[in-house]
Amino acid sequence: MNTATAKKLEASFLSFFKTAHRVIEIETEEDYEFALDLVEHLITKAEDREGEPLLRMIDMVADSIEKYENSLESVSNYIQEVETGDPGVSTLRVLIDQHNLSYSDLKEEIGSKSLVSQILSGSKNLTRTHIANLTRRFRISPELFF
Repeated sequence: MNTATAKKLEASFLSFFKTAHRVIEIETEEDYEFALDLVEHLITKAEDREGEPLLRMIDMVADSIEKYENSLESVSNYIQEVETGDPGVSTLRVLIDQHNLSYSDLKEEIGSKSLVSQILSGSKNLTRTHIANLTRRFRISPELFF
């Protein structure tokens, strides 16, 4: 490779990185939200054909999103708990953590604080009604509980 080409590539990459670093190395919730919005935008623009450069960019940003999500303690705990325990309890724990809820904040969806505590400890199970209430409130799929 000749020096002029190498310098052009270096300058081009540094310019790209200066603009895109926040989606390549996601460090904050704001960067994370920006990356999610970017992927959504790119998906609407990318053509479904071999060699489409935007598909490579989508892959790169999606990898950064996955790396960031896996670095979050609540997500790591969720993954570990799903692999070893009840996915319904894991989902409930993540909802409580992500929304900074107390057990009493779930009175409408589940019932008393003690019932929420019993479900989280594994001595009681979530019912279909609990799951329906939670999926409505948080606008999530019921599949997350199974």
